[in-house]
Amino acid sequence: MTTTPPRAHAAVTETGSGRGLGRTLMGVTAVLGPVLLAVAVGIVPYGTGDSSKEMVKDIAAHRTVTELSLWGWLFGSIALMAGILLVGLLAMRHSPKLGLWGLLLFGTGILAISATPSMDVVTLGGLGKGVGQDALTRTADGTLALPVVGVPTLYFVAAHVVGAILLGVALLRGRVIPAWAAWLLIVSMPLNVVGYAGSLMPVTVVSFLLMAVAFGAAGPVIVRHGTGWTRTA
Repeated sequence: MTTTPPRAHAAVTETGSGRGLGRTLMGVTAVLGPVLLAVAVGIVPYGTGDSSKEMVKDIAAHRTVTELSLWGWLFGSIALMAGILLVGLLAMRHSPKLGLWGLLLFGTGILAISATPSMDVVTLGGLGKGVGQDALTRTADGTLALPVVGVPTLYFVAAHVVGAILLGVALLRGRVIPAWAAWLLIVSMPLNVVGYAGSLMPVTVVSFLLMAVAFGAAGPVIVRHGTGWTRTA
């Protein structure tokens, strides 16, 4: 006598290849974001501690490199948001509250800073239309002094640091990834702030690479088991 395989088992069998490809793409995306951001920071032609005048001067002298850096930021930020979501869902599997708060804070922090104007873009656009460097410097100073820019920036600093720490702790408590990888995530974004505040660009690059390694440790787990997120029919 033959038996019909359970419906759930049949569904898994039919979609196994597609699911495997999807999980592989998710695992790769989780790593890609911080790697692209590390590259973008590594090639930017100025230091974060430079004055607006120095930044405008350096961008004017290295327009192509600046544009490449901006493309890295664009695609890196998109991939990072996907990675935060994936790793956050993975963390929530065993530590729902910490994982959720980490996901929300880290994600909204990135959204907040993304909502502020990029002075690199403004400077490149102005230079392309013949705007003088003095005018662009005054524009940058005036823009950065606006509360609508300052408040989201402060929120970003606090939210992405606390969010990364909470995600790391959630992964550590749930033993989802090796403990050393979770600790790399925990220290990555505090180190990121140190790099930016101190105009230590190599430190900033390292901070993103630490996150990439931590997300990379989560990648194989996502590929093999998914994030743990389920949906009902």
